[in-house]
Amino acid sequence: MVVSTAQQARDNYLLWQRFSFPNDTRAWDAVAVPSWVGDQINTAYSMIITLAFVNFWTIVISIVLYPSLKRLKNDVSKLDPVAVTLWNKRGDLTGSILETISFKKSDWTRLWVLVTLAFSVAAYVAQTVAGVIVPPLVILNHAAPVNPQAIYVPDNTLAEAQQQTARFSLEAPRFFRALGSAQADEDLRRQVNVSDAQTVGQTSDGQDIVRIDYGYQVTGTDLGLQKYFDLTLTVTGSCVTDYSWLLGPPTVVRFSSLLVAIDRYNPFLDPSATVTRSLLDGDEPSATFLIGSNTAGALTDSNTTWAAIVSSVNRTSFSQSSDPWYLTEEYVAAGTETTFRVLPGRPALSCWQDDVWSYKGRNSSVAALTNEALPGLDIPEPLQGLIARYLITPMILEVGRHLAKSALASSTMTLGGIIDAASSSVKRDLERLVIASYVATTNVLTDTTLYPASSKDQLRNMAVDDSGTIPAGAGAFVIFSEEVATLSTVVLIVIPVIWAGTWLVSFVLLYWTPLRILTSLDSSALQSELADGDGDEPAHVNGNDEEAGHAGTRPPARVSENIPESKTDIKTETKAEEKKETGESIIA
Repeated sequence: MVVSTAQQARDNYLLWQRFSFPNDTRAWDAVAVPSWVGDQINTAYSMIITLAFVNFWTIVISIVLYPSLKRLKNDVSKLDPVAVTLWNKRGDLTGSILETISFKKSDWTRLWVLVTLAFSVAAYVAQTVAGVIVPPLVILNHAAPVNPQAIYVPDNTLAEAQQQTARFSLEAPRFFRALGSAQADEDLRRQVNVSDAQTVGQTSDGQDIVRIDYGYQVTGTDLGLQKYFDLTLTVTGSCVTDYSWLLGPPTVVRFSSLLVAIDRYNPFLDPSATVTRSLLDGDEPSATFLIGSNTAGALTDSNTTWAAIVSSVNRTSFSQSSDPWYLTEEYVAAGTETTFRVLPGRPALSCWQDDVWSYKGRNSSVAALTNEALPGLDIPEPLQGLIARYLITPMILEVGRHLAKSALASSTMTLGGIIDAASSSVKRDLERLVIASYVATTNVLTDTTLYPASSKDQLRNMAVDDSGTIPAGAGAFVIFSEEVATLSTVVLIVIPVIWAGTWLVSFVLLYWTPLRILTSLDSSALQSELADGDGDEPAHVNGNDEEAGHAGTRPPARVSENIPESKTDIKTETKAEEKKETGESIIA
C-alpha cells in the first residue's frame, strides 16, 4: 500500500463519491467521507447491530416459548417464571442471565433452564463480538479518489540546463520522502529482498569480487489503482563489484597539505566516457549513478543495466573494514585519533534490473500495459502514460541520482570527514537504495498530487491534454489521508437491511401470527392489567410467596369462580377470616 507520510491538501481528493477501493484480494465498492463522519457512522452501526440482535433474540425466544404456551392452552398464568423473565429481559441479555441465576437453585438448575441460560450466554457473546468486529468493517481505510485537477507531472522533454535543474529540484522531495518512510518503518524491510554479499571470485591481487541480488514486488493495490489490484510489477536485480572499469593505478595529486588519490573509471568499458572519484568530491562518501542499455531479460527489452561508482577513497576511519567499497589500510591522520583510511582502487558496482509486469498469467513491459499485451487489463491510456513516465527506467537509479550525497548509508555516519568503515558496506548502501526504491515505486501516482502549487509556473504539466485539461481516466487511483474515512457501501447497506429484516420478522410474528399471545407477558401488559384492576395486587399464580419478589416476571392469575366478584366481597371475606382466627362467630 502507498506509504507516503506527506499530508494531502483537501483539494487533492474527492468526498461523497462512490469509487473502487483496492485491497490485496478485491476492489471494494466504497465511498469517502470526512473522518469525523466515519467515526459517527461507526458508532451508529454499533447500536444498529445491538438492536438487530435484540430483534433476532426476540424471534428465537418467541419460537421457543410458543410451543410451551400452546400446551398450556395459552394460559400465561401457568408459564414458568423463568420463561417470563427470559421474555421480559430479551432486550437486556446481561439482565436476563443475572435474573435467571438469581432464581432459586431448584429453578435454574433444571435442564431446560440450563440450556436456556447457555443460549443466553452464547447470544450475549455473539452480540458483543459482532459489536466489536462488524463496525470496523464499515471503515475500510483512509483513502479517497484523487481529484484529477490535483495531478501534476513536470515536463521531462526539455534539454536546457535551467529546465533540467528546475525539474530535478521539483522531483527531489519525493525521493527524500521515500527515504524518510523507509528509515522510519522497519516493516518495509520485509517488503524487499537483499541477499548477503556472495564471493564469486577474486582479483589478481586477492581482492574479493562479490555479488548481491535484490528484488521486490509492487501490486496494483500498492500503487493505489482503483481496479486491477492483482496487476503486479516484479523487480529483480543483481550487482557485482567490477574492478575492470578501473583505469590503472590511481593518480595522486597534492591538495593543500594532503596527497589525494584519484580513481578513474571507464563506465560499461566505454573508452569515450571517464568518471573520476576522490576525496575532492566531499568529506562524506558518495556515489555516481549511471544508466546503461536495455537488454533481453524475462522479456525482450525488460532488462536495464545500471551502475554506481563510489567515492570513498582516502576517507579516514576510526574502525577497520574489509568490505570492497570501504577496504581500509592503517593510517594515522595528523590531529585526529583515526588509525585507518580507505584504500584507492574501489570497484564500481555493475548492475542489471529486470522489470516485468504481470496480469492473469501474462507478462509485459511498462511500455505496453494494454489490453492487447495483457488481456483484461483496461487501464485508461492517460494513467498508462503516468505509470510509464515514472517507471520506464529503474527506480533505484532515479533514487540514487536524486538523493545525491544522501544515497549511501555510510554518508549518514560521517562526521567531519571521518567515517565508521566497520559499519559501512556495499550491502548496507544497496539495501538503503532498494527500500527507498520500493517506497518511491508504490508512491509514483500519489506523488503527482504533492508538488508545490507553483510547479506549473516553472515547468509545463505533462498530465494535461492539448485543451489544457486533465483527460478522463488519469485520476483512476486513490490517495490517502488521515482526514478521510473509506466506507464500504456493501456493509453500509447490509447492516441496516439485517436490522430491518429482523424487526419486520419479529413484528409479523408478534402481531400477525398466533405468537402474539406472548405479548401478554410484557411488563407493560402487566401494568395495564393492574391499572384495569383499580390498583389491587394480583394474586400469586401458585401461592408461593417466596417467589413473589421477582417484580415484572409473573403474569397476573386468571380470574376464577373462587375469587370474589367485588371489593365488598373481598372485605367481607377478609373480616370473616380475621374473626375466624380469633374464635369469634361470624355474623352474616
